Amino acid sequence: MDKNGEEWYQITLGGSQGSQATIGKVIGPSFAQADVPLAFEKIMSVYVEQRPEGEHFIETVRRIGLDPFKERVYAKHH
Repeated sequence: MDKNGEEWYQITLGGSQGSQATIGKVIGPSFAQADVPLAFEKIMSVYVEQRPEGEHFIETVRRIGLDPFKERVYAKHH
């Protein structure tokens, strides 16, 4: 999306393709381009912490829901 001539990005999780196709859900407000890598790092940290051995990312998202990802990505640091 474009905000004042700058590119901003919304992150969606939970989508998949194939015979069981689903559309991902937006996890929250958009990010400036420079903030996307940190948001991705936080999402991956939740996945690594929460997944049992061998569980795919989409399986973890479906099992634990979006809230743990939202909480980590949008946590305010004091």
